[in-house]
Amino acid sequence: MLAVIAALLVGFNLGRSFPKQEAANTQPSSTPRTSPTPTIGYLRATACGIAFQYPNSLTPIESSDSGTIFASTSDPDTTVLVLCQEEIPRVPLTPDKMETRTIRAATGSATVSATLYHDGSAKDGTPVDKLIFTHPKTGLDVLIGGIGPIYQQLIASITLL
Repeated sequence: MLAVIAALLVGFNLGRSFPKQEAANTQPSSTPRTSPTPTIGYLRATACGIAFQYPNSLTPIESSDSGTIFASTSDPDTTVLVLCQEEIPRVPLTPDKMETRTIRAATGSATVSATLYHDGSAKDGTPVDKLIFTHPKTGLDVLIGGIGPIYQQLIASITLL
């Protein structure tokens, strides 16, 4: 249990430790700028038994058989943690801070119920969401933690392998 808590704290605080880039003083331009279309990566976390899409602004910065930490190249405050192991403790929150989600298999035939916990950092109260479920084939618990729109896109694309 301590390892899970330590991994969460390290992962989420790691994203904050990247230096913020200063904006350069530039004159306004009359030509409209178009933002490039973000490319999407697809990760198969075979050990965890899941796959998901993520934008190219997320970069895997640390990876092992039991999980991966992603950090955003465009927003240093955005970090996503993917972890799988036996018996991940569930977060004791009130029902108004929990949502039930459904994760589908890649083939579309099987589903599993997941709980999305809207929690906060014990250190400073920074909001942190944690999606936790037990994989029906591997029996491992899967935790995906993060916050913000990139995190919401990632958890919306999760499929079971």
